[in-house]
Amino acid sequence: MKKVKSGATKRREKAAAMEKIMKYPKLTHFLKPAVPASSVLISTNNFDCDYLGTRLESDGLIYDSNAKSNCDVVKRGLKKIEIDFPKNSERRRFSMSYYNRKMKNGEIFERSWLIYSLNSDKVFCFCCKLFGIASSPFRKGINTWEGLSKKLKEHETCSAHLKCFEHWMTLRKGIANQATIDEQQQKLLHKERVFWRSVLERILDITLFLSARNLAFRGSDTAIGSKSNGNFLGVFELLAKYDVVLKELLLRIQDKKTNAHYLSNDTQNELIRCLAQEIESENLSMVKKEKYYSVILDCTSDVSHKEQMTIILRSVTCTSRVGINISENFFGYLTVNDTTGKGLLDAFLNQAKKWDLNILDCRNQSYDNSANMKGKLKGVQARLLEMNPKAIYVPCANHSLNLVIVDGALSSISAISFFGVLTRLYTLFSSSPPRWEILKSCVEISVKPQSDTRWESKINCVKPLRYYLKEILEALDRLEKHAFENKDGATAKHAFEKKDGATVRSLIEYIRTWPFLLSIIIWYDVLFQINKSSKLLQSSTTSLDILASEIKATNTFLYEYRENGFNDAHIKAQEVAEELGIEKLGDIDSEDLQMELKRFVIVVQEDKNTNLKSTYDFLNYVYKEELQETYPNLVIALRIILTSPVTVASAERSFSKSTMVDERLSSLAMLSINNEVARKLSYEGLINKFASMKTRRKPCF
Repeated sequence: MKKVKSGATKRREKAAAMEKIMKYPKLTHFLKPAVPASSVLISTNNFDCDYLGTRLESDGLIYDSNAKSNCDVVKRGLKKIEIDFPKNSERRRFSMSYYNRKMKNGEIFERSWLIYSLNSDKVFCFCCKLFGIASSPFRKGINTWEGLSKKLKEHETCSAHLKCFEHWMTLRKGIANQATIDEQQQKLLHKERVFWRSVLERILDITLFLSARNLAFRGSDTAIGSKSNGNFLGVFELLAKYDVVLKELLLRIQDKKTNAHYLSNDTQNELIRCLAQEIESENLSMVKKEKYYSVILDCTSDVSHKEQMTIILRSVTCTSRVGINISENFFGYLTVNDTTGKGLLDAFLNQAKKWDLNILDCRNQSYDNSANMKGKLKGVQARLLEMNPKAIYVPCANHSLNLVIVDGALSSISAISFFGVLTRLYTLFSSSPPRWEILKSCVEISVKPQSDTRWESKINCVKPLRYYLKEILEALDRLEKHAFENKDGATAKHAFEKKDGATVRSLIEYIRTWPFLLSIIIWYDVLFQINKSSKLLQSSTTSLDILASEIKATNTFLYEYRENGFNDAHIKAQEVAEELGIEKLGDIDSEDLQMELKRFVIVVQEDKNTNLKSTYDFLNYVYKEELQETYPNLVIALRIILTSPVTVASAERSFSKSTMVDERLSSLAMLSINNEVARKLSYEGLINKFASMKTRRKPCF
């Protein structure tokens, strides 16, 4: 009697049979077309070992091509990876010794064809990868390290490898001698390469043009010929009308003769990044060359409530016979999550480490007056001083001046009332277009709003009343008349919300009082002098001696104004009052440095043609006369003084470029702020860098 198998036995047998079937090769394996010996791998990057393992290993990247692609790949060559190679599951790994072949007599020969891929942890044969058959194990890659020496020896002596190696050497020699089999193809390749490099030069110019003017790149679509395709494509289309190269590219795109045009949004970002990196490299090299520098940091929140920190480095460039140049260079934005003194300093130090910037060469640091920046215990300046005692903290003079003005505007009831009236005046006219038109019809310049963070807001707020008070009063009269004619009782009776209890008429009457008129004259005189100093201090060439001189001059002015200025203000106010019919109601090595200073004073005094007044003039004179070797200690001292920033105005201005927080924003801001440096960059190097960033569709760079 036949024994019946159980269900479990049947399932096991079925599973075993299926497993055996799955081990058989698929039908497509026998139908797969052979890859010709001329097949090469698409590449426009530097051909290195890691690239071979990541970009060229996939069958999808192999195609039938002509000899010029082989030439391009072979011309770029390869480089060997030299690292601490990773271990596999069997705790075995590739070794540097496999790169060489040891002969029986002890001589060593390099295996120039052997390359290692870090991503796939495999070794390949370069020449077999280019010219060999698909079944070659070293074409697919080997990562079985046990017995690798034997496999390498067998491979390098087989006829297939030797034939591929011969093809490789022949092609490499032909390229070196410009004597390949098809010289016409070489000429076509060179012509195509020149064309695409010319295209990229023009695209780089468009990128610089837009970034220098802070113009948007993109529109609502990316179609060629569309009116809403943005400034980048718009400028491209405009230039294509007159430029032969861009016209040719446009025709290729329209005739669908090319898929690669380098006009996409991704390419824009790559070019912007390339330019920004090149500018950063140029500025960083300059800072390192001059050794001493100062750091300027500032923070602000963007519309997405992310905190961004701008980095400015100030340095002094000294050139014989030319003189010196003080520069404050923008190095981008950093997104910071920790806004404490420790968090902000750590963010800067991490960036400085990436730049290989010696923090001990920092001689000054300058920030605004926020506690996390200037704090004496836990602020950025205190923590940096612990690391580098020579990094002296210099408070921002402009921020300090602005705080004086803000506090002064809140120092008394009369000051608060005065600026409160100016605010109400602006709110009244700006609350609707008809009211604003009434103001513009009477006054040449408009009234301005106040801001505690804008350095010129107070002077701009007072200026219209100082010179156009009569016209502003006329505008208020017209506004009152307009309100009654249009039955706008709210405007006529209430300049603002009813709870304020302020009327247009009462506002006119208050402005026409003697105390308010006198306040206009006094505040404008004081703010004008302070604003003059503020503008001077915002210059990147301003040094500590100029700061001290200017602050002293401002202080002297305020003392003298307190003694004599009020009399002049009364006279000016009386003239305006008479015009308006307003009645007045009432009343390094110290010893060597000293010796150098003594000698330098004698030299300067003997030179009758000099007129040196500041640190900048002295150092400029030394380098123009090529005296830096005679006074080395003096030069170092003057450079350190000039390196010290007076304000963080450069950092503040950098935020005016900011509308987003990402690498594109930081790169665009760098192009805009450092536009003069960008214009001096070599496109040759930029194009090479752009071509090496990743695989390009056009192997012509």
